Amino acid sequence: MGLVYRLADYEAYARRVGAATVIDLTRRTDPARASIVWERLRDVRDAYGAPWIVQVWTKNPAGVLALGQDLLRELMDAGTTVAAQVTVTGLAGTPWEPLVPADGLRALPRLAWLLGGAAHITWRYDPILPSVHSPERFTTLARQAAEAGISRGVINFVAAPGHYKRVDRRLQALLPGWAEGMPGYDAGWKEAVARELVEIAAEQGIALGCCAESAGLAGRVPGLRVAACGDYEWFAALSGQRPPRAPFRGSRPGCGCVPYFDVGMYGNWSRCHRCAYCYAG
Repeated sequence: MGLVYRLADYEAYARRVGAATVIDLTRRTDPARASIVWERLRDVRDAYGAPWIVQVWTKNPAGVLALGQDLLRELMDAGTTVAAQVTVTGLAGTPWEPLVPADGLRALPRLAWLLGGAAHITWRYDPILPSVHSPERFTTLARQAAEAGISRGVINFVAAPGHYKRVDRRLQALLPGWAEGMPGYDAGWKEAVARELVEIAAEQGIALGCCAESAGLAGRVPGLRVAACGDYEWFAALSGQRPPRAPFRGSRPGCGCVPYFDVGMYGNWSRCHRCAYCYAG
C-alpha cells in the first residue's frame, strides 16, 4: 500500500494481490475536498485497468458526487464494485469539524442510488470524543442512517493523549482535561459507551463494528464485531466475486482489512475539513 502515492507502485501491488485489487479513495484525504485524488484514480484505471473494488472514504457524500460521480460510473461500467465509508458524527460545522457540511446523512440516498444500493455504504461514527459524545445525538443519527437503508456501522474512539502531537495541540484548546491525560478516558468508559451504542444501533437494525484501535472491545461487548473497513466478505458479497485473498497484517494492530492501494496523501489538513481530531494532516 505504501505511505506515499506513486502510480508505478500499483504494478507491484497488483502482482501481490492478484485479482483482489482494492483502491482506497482515500483514508488520507477526503475525496470531496481533493480533485487530485480523482485524477490519480483515473491514472490507475488508464494504466492498469479497472480494479475489483474502489472504496470511497468521506464526510461529504454530496461533494464526492460533484467531483467524481462520472468516473465512478465509468469504473462500475467496467466491472468495478464501489463501496463507501461515510463518516457522520453530528459535529459538522462546529469547531470539531468546521468545514464539514451538515447534510451528510441526507445525501446518502443519492450516493446509494449511484453505487447500487445502501448495502454499499457503511456509516462511521468516528471518532468518539470523551465529554463531547452524546448518546442522544448518536440515536438521532442512527435513526437517520436506518431511514436511508444503512445496516452497517463502525465506531471508533479518538486516540488517547500522547499518540499524535499535532492532534494533542488542537484538542488541548477544545477539550478540558486533555492536556492532563483526560482522566476517566479509559477502557472501562469505552466499554460502557460501546455497549450502549451497540444496543441503540441494533434497535435501528444497524450492526456495529469497532475499528482497529478499539478491536479489543469486540471480545467484551456482545454484538460488537471487529471492523474490517476493507472487508473481504463485504466486498465479495457486493461484487459477487471471490478472488483469492492475499495475506496482509493490516495497517496497524487489530486491523482486519484486505491489502489496499491508497491514492490519497497525508499533510492536507489545511485544505480539507480541518477536523480538530484528524491525525492524517
